[in-house]
Amino acid sequence: MSAKVMLKDRLRTVLYRSGALGALHRWRNRRALTVLMFHRVLPADDPAFALAEREFTFSQDGFCRTLDFVQRHYSVVSLDDLQAARLGQTALPRNPLLITFDDGWRDTLAHALPELERRGLPAVLFLASEVVELDSPRWWQDALVAALAEPGASTRLCAAAGWAEQPIGSIGQALAAHLGAMNEAERQAWLVQHTPGVLGQITVRQMVTLSELKAMKPCSLAIGGHGHTHSPLTLSPDPEAELQASQRMLSDVNQRVRSMSFPHGVWSGELVSLARKSGFDWIFTSDPVLVDASHWLDPMPALGRIHVPENVWTCRANRIDPARLATFLFFRPIQGCYLR
Repeated sequence: MSAKVMLKDRLRTVLYRSGALGALHRWRNRRALTVLMFHRVLPADDPAFALAEREFTFSQDGFCRTLDFVQRHYSVVSLDDLQAARLGQTALPRNPLLITFDDGWRDTLAHALPELERRGLPAVLFLASEVVELDSPRWWQDALVAALAEPGASTRLCAAAGWAEQPIGSIGQALAAHLGAMNEAERQAWLVQHTPGVLGQITVRQMVTLSELKAMKPCSLAIGGHGHTHSPLTLSPDPEAELQASQRMLSDVNQRVRSMSFPHGVWSGELVSLARKSGFDWIFTSDPVLVDASHWLDPMPALGRIHVPENVWTCRANRIDPARLATFLFFRPIQGCYLR
């Protein structure tokens, strides 16, 4: 670490421990909604942790330390709280924060939810509704991510998809859309043929089941939509069908307030309008901004969320560091309405 970086880190720590950063946050963000985005939470000694995509996986200890920080600096609100505020039935507390999870991993229920319930904290699970129907222990998108991490895989898998040239933009998103257009049997066959051995690395079911969702305590974890196949909606041949399938799943679990987040974080103004038309009350992106919650616009804009990683940006000596987490979160831009 360079002397300049060390000095900056020490200054950050001093400002946090003195209470200066917290005080500035309490004033600056008193009417700003912070929405945190998590994916997976696993004990560090769980064999699944070693195979999980590290950028989107929190250790159990790191998650608990992050919740300690959240409870110190924010008022955690539920999806119902947001809806009540939007309808003028109540006011949000100062420094409101919404906790969200993406995809539908079983470890959200096994490891994150018990800790949230122990602390009395609500959250939202944005569920890719197809995952409850799949039979394979390993989610096909997780298998695709693992396969793409292998040397030379991008070129090989693009050729397997029949593309003469690699697509512009994210290869992972393009391949997710390619596989998402297949039925499950075709997908499994494609992965077995072109990514041999990857599916078999996971033998315990990764994703939630419908019965597990229905067995949850009322209001402990709200369910939102995250597309159906988790394909990027910007690349989907029928995004309306994805949104409607997501709505059917929300009806199956008796979700009153309808919310959704865009798979892979990619979106457009047209998709926001389509999501509204499909009946979603709350629409979230993965744009890392805070939300002006001093008033609610009509129609409701797409709202940003901040992906929180457990890495050098938020950790010191491989443990979540509150000073680093503070500077990571407190000074994000505040936006009220933004459309593309």
